Amino acid sequence: MKGPKLSLPFPDISRNLFDLSGCVSAVTGAGRGIGLALSKGLAYAGSDLVLVDLNAGHLEGAAEEIRAIGRKASTVHADVTAQDTPERIVRAALDMGGGIDVLINNAGIMGYADIIGITDEEWDRMYGVNLRAPMRIMRAVLAEMVAAGRGSVINIGSSWSSRASVFNQDGGGVDYCSAKAALQSLSRAAAQDAAPHGVRVNAIAPGAVDTPMHAHHRDYLFEYEKYIPLGRMEVAEDLVGPAVFLASEAGAYVTGQTIHVNGGLLMVD
Repeated sequence: MKGPKLSLPFPDISRNLFDLSGCVSAVTGAGRGIGLALSKGLAYAGSDLVLVDLNAGHLEGAAEEIRAIGRKASTVHADVTAQDTPERIVRAALDMGGGIDVLINNAGIMGYADIIGITDEEWDRMYGVNLRAPMRIMRAVLAEMVAAGRGSVINIGSSWSSRASVFNQDGGGVDYCSAKAALQSLSRAAAQDAAPHGVRVNAIAPGAVDTPMHAHHRDYLFEYEKYIPLGRMEVAEDLVGPAVFLASEAGAYVTGQTIHVNGGLLMVD
């Protein structure tokens, strides 16, 4: 008796499931911090990179690091909220390898506003960068992935989406926490749409990560270290393994999920 028709192939466990050789991956916010670490991790796994960042100097430095690993690197100097950025990312990927296999929506901004004090402008900026831009880029990239019948999208959310505050400094982070929660919900909804076409969409939710984004309050950030069960502050490199897993054949049966990577600071189902 024949078994049911499979919409996705079984992973071939006779090979390295984490191998990304021949792939083209696009990473936003790739110039430094989490984005740079993820880009380098994908490159070490064998992928060529389309690097996207607002800072031209950081972008060129990142490209040099990727090329030093032995992979190709194309750069897109852009604001992720710009109207033409999604098209530019897709075009760069197609020019590099004829397709786009992995997208990591990493670019984002932080906010600490409280619900009473937040302005419309602050709210719109946070949602523009942290939700609308990833949606638009994902929409453009998914069209290519669906046509190819393969691909993996990874959106970088935050474990703070499941907490009531960010750092309890100037406010509760109502804008940041809610935007990241919405991004993770968007990932689940998009995963349902993309799954019949062989494309996966997931999110990774970091905890308190020691990156340049937190440079102006780094001492306060490290106050969280004593609450982390694994006993140390998170660094950007801690996110590389989960990202390569979700990008590669190793994660071929994982979609619509948010993986919290925070050393146990937040434990959720």
